[in-house]
Amino acid sequence: MKQKKFVIVSAVLLLSAVGMFADTILSVGPAFTNYFVQTKIEGSSLDSTVKQILSGSLENTKDEKNNAAGFALDWRGELFYLMAQMAFPGKTHSDIFKSNSETIKQSAIILDTQIGVGVTLFKQSQLNLFLGAGAGLNTMYANQSTTLPLLGTKFEYAKLDFMVGAGANVIASLFLTKNIGIYAGIADTLYFLPIMTKKEFTIGGQTYKLDNKNVKNNLANSVNVKAGLTIKL
Repeated sequence: MKQKKFVIVSAVLLLSAVGMFADTILSVGPAFTNYFVQTKIEGSSLDSTVKQILSGSLENTKDEKNNAAGFALDWRGELFYLMAQMAFPGKTHSDIFKSNSETIKQSAIILDTQIGVGVTLFKQSQLNLFLGAGAGLNTMYANQSTTLPLLGTKFEYAKLDFMVGAGANVIASLFLTKNIGIYAGIADTLYFLPIMTKKEFTIGGQTYKLDNKNVKNNLANSVNVKAGLTIKL
């Protein structure tokens, strides 16, 4: 819960900071995220019994793919822009538990943000095109739990990732009035600099942790597709 609050507050603060720019445009609407992360897991301090139980789980968390719906916010000023897209995966790592997905309780959130510079083409026309490029920050949080039938114990898995990278943001806007219109856009961000990587496995109340020393996020990519309402402020 703390991680979710941190993500939401961070997004609101970033969007508020852009509000100081004159002649800004706000775009908001539903969105879709395709997210992939490739992870390398190295030696850990887990004891042999736990490693045997988690061997399949460790293997299954190396490459992660998520397709998720959510919503997007875009602020564009004269030069700078800010993008924030939040998605809520309905399925993450069900293969870890080797269990019926209906018995798995889960919550997850993906937050992609970009801040950078861009240019608006055909600015004075009814239809314009924004092209932007900048730095990206990704946050991925997931928490799942189930009961292992053979052992009769509760098994939980949680992860928290922060990665930095770079990406592009393209938005086409069609203004139906002077200040109100519709938009569609796509953003693609490649994350290559991990800041924090945490994975936790809890078995029968005992928690085993893997952090940056054992888990290396080599590469992540997030493609965001969005559409909705756009407003000139």
